[in-house]
Amino acid sequence: MTHIIFSDYRNPAAEQAYQIAWDFLARTGAIRDEFEACVFLAQRITMMVEEGQTNRIRMANRAISEYQRHADESDDLIRGGGRRAEGH
Repeated sequence: MTHIIFSDYRNPAAEQAYQIAWDFLARTGAIRDEFEACVFLAQRITMMVEEGQTNRIRMANRAISEYQRHADESDDLIRGGGRRAEGH
């Protein structure tokens, strides 16, 4: 697996949060497309920095949860033939 790094000069904890989230998702086998996962995590963590977050564990946990939700919704779309399930 290619190791993709992320850094945000505004908040050193962002890089640590990204690494924690990436390592967890990689170890659990949740990353299917490395580039997509990299972009997703970087965007989410950047948004958290912009919201004023500074806690690396909180940012990592939130990024992991959001990535897992995103992956589940993508799976639902694929199973549903590209249509969102009822009630979504």
